[in-house]
Order: sequence, then structure tokens, then C-alpha cells
Amino acid sequence: MVDSPLPSDLEDPGRVFSTKPIGTGEQESLSVPTQAFSNLMEKGAASPMATAGKSPMISPFALMQGQIPIATTPSLTTLLAQINNVHSTLGDINTQLNTPKLKLRASTKYLVKSKLSEANENLRTLNAKLGAKISSEPELSQFTGPLGRFFAYVNDGQAQMEQAKSQLESLKKQGGNLSPGDFLLIQVKINKAQQLLEFTSVLLSNAVSDVKQLMQVQL
Repeated sequence: MVDSPLPSDLEDPGRVFSTKPIGTGEQESLSVPTQAFSNLMEKGAASPMATAGKSPMISPFALMQGQIPIATTPSLTTLLAQINNVHSTLGDINTQLNTPKLKLRASTKYLVKSKLSEANENLRTLNAKLGAKISSEPELSQFTGPLGRFFAYVNDGQAQMEQAKSQLESLKKQGGNLSPGDFLLIQVKINKAQQLLEFTSVLLSNAVSDVKQLMQVQL
């Protein structure tokens, strides 16, 4: 007699028999779907819950035939709008730098100088591609004080944007356009400069907020 391989604490299940087949009467008692599966799918797709918050499906054939516009084509007008945004951000930075009794930490000064310098390099590259008049470095002689260099960068950036705007408006009036490569490069430079300037504005905004809080405490 062969010992059972089961552990001592488990009982022998005995012989396993096959399940009993379903009889004819039992088959008739089972529920049978009264609707086709395709009909159920159509009702589910047409329900409000299924379509809520979803955009309609676009056929690839409709895209190929040009029936649905994929995106708005960039133009000189969009470039001018971006340049105006950069000019506006530079104006905000200039206002923040003119805050009375504004003092910046050494780490903040380093970041502001680095971001403004890099932003101006992008703006000069942009103007060079447009063929506008550019200056290699911002004029520092007319600005003095601990924040003089920052004012020089902001003033130079605003001058660069004025030149770029004038060049694009002239090109637009003449009915000219830019090559796709030049257009893409200019957009990249504008977006990069805008990001750097927005970061600088956030840094200065925090410093301005600290000054205002200190003045309220003194009052």
C-alpha cells in the first residue's frame, strides 16, 4: 500500500467525478437574450453617459480631404502677437525693478542677471534672423546703482522688440513672408525668451512682496 502524498491534516477528497451534463429541460429554463448584441451596443453608444465630455470622432478620410482643419497656420500676425507679449513682460519687469527700497538677495540677483542675459541673447538672434538692427551688448553706462545692469537688460530687450515689431510690420505690408525654417527658429527664440522673462518676473514679484510686507510692519 502506497502512503498518501497529502499532509496528515488534510482529508482524502476521494474520487473526482465529472459534472452532470445539462438536460433538455434545464436548457429551456436558462435565460436567453431577447435582443441582438449589436442593438445593445448601439443603445450604449447613443446614451448621454457614453458621449458626455467626449469630442466627436473625426474620420481620417475627412482629414485627408481637407474637410476639417487640423490647426491654425502660424502667420506674421501670430509672431507680432508673441512679440507684443514679450514687450509687455519686459514692461512688467521694469515696473518691478522701480519698486522703492527694493533689495535683492545675492542668489536672486544671480538668477535675474542670468535669465535676462539669456533672454536678450535669444532676442538678438531673433532680430538677426529678421534682418533688423541689433546691438551686441546692452548699454550699461546710462544706468547706475545695484540694479543698473538689470535696467540695461530690460531697456535693451524692449529696443530689440521694437526693432523686431517694425521689421515684421514692414514685411507684412509688403506682402512678404518667411521661410518655414526661419519662421520656426524665430518662434523658438520668442518662446524661450518669454519663458525666461516670466521666470524673472516671478522672482521679482516675490522680492516686491517682501518689501511691501516689511513696509506694513514698520507702519
